[in-house]
Amino acid sequence: MTRWLLLSAALATACQSPTEDASVAPAAVTEAPEDAGPTDVEPEGLGRIHVGGAVIRVEYDGNEPPLPAEVMDAWVRRSARMVADYLGEFPVPSLEVTLVGRGWGGVGFGTHQDGRWITIYCGRHTTERGLENDWVMVHEMLHAAFPDLERRHRWMQEGLSTYLEPVVRARASNTTDEEVWRRWTRSMHHGRPADGDEGLDITHTWGRTYWGGALFWLMADVELRTQTNNRRSLRHVIQGLLREGGNGRVTWSTRRVIEVGDAATGTTVLRDLYARMAEAPGDVDLDQLYTELGVQRSDGQIFFDDQAPLAHVRRAITRE
Repeated sequence: MTRWLLLSAALATACQSPTEDASVAPAAVTEAPEDAGPTDVEPEGLGRIHVGGAVIRVEYDGNEPPLPAEVMDAWVRRSARMVADYLGEFPVPSLEVTLVGRGWGGVGFGTHQDGRWITIYCGRHTTERGLENDWVMVHEMLHAAFPDLERRHRWMQEGLSTYLEPVVRARASNTTDEEVWRRWTRSMHHGRPADGDEGLDITHTWGRTYWGGALFWLMADVELRTQTNNRRSLRHVIQGLLREGGNGRVTWSTRRVIEVGDAATGTTVLRDLYARMAEAPGDVDLDQLYTELGVQRSDGQIFFDDQAPLAHVRRAITRE
């Protein structure tokens, strides 16, 4: 049992494989027909981007784009390349990105659907610098790298994109390690169970859905790297899912996600964490975890202790 988890009394009976109920029982994979591949569409040009074996189409809706189409294309291409570099390829063969001109601010919220469409709202004050530092596009693209689940397991999907987005960007030098850990030390505590909360499968508040899910995947990444001395990580889990066709265009059960993910790493990390944090309100001692990883926060600034026991794990999360 990991030293960072503070488990409830109910955990004693919960540490086992995901319950065989309707929400996690093995189910046939539901697949939609694939779109035409890169060789079947027009060559790359304005609004047509080839990255990581995929074709990404850029469309516009609403008001006029806040910046020239070439600049908007560069933002989409840069984001897609970061995702493809992390995974080894883009997770789906094609994607349509609709940029909606609306509002007065910069890049706003985004939505993803079925591994086929992304919509992102861009206000009139969107700047090139804002696009260079944007996280929304990467977050939404990462949804295409994970299968749809039943609604009660939405925390797995949202949590994965919330956790992986800064990791992917840091590996591409699009953000700094300090900024990654600043965000996590500022917000990860929202994912911890409050009084009366149950497991992630049962308590569906905002904090438990987004940051509880992110905390689950952070713990998975740390546990995998700790057990294997950084030879296996969350990236191997996602790559394993994709090899089995588990992208955003299919619907899987959580049981299948866990079985395929654990098989990809040769561990039981996902199975064990699911029992602790999804079926029971397993807590995480974040202060202890940060100390072990060598992360210190003072007056909003982040400092790293490279002599900490798991400093090598912390460095590898954003570099390997």
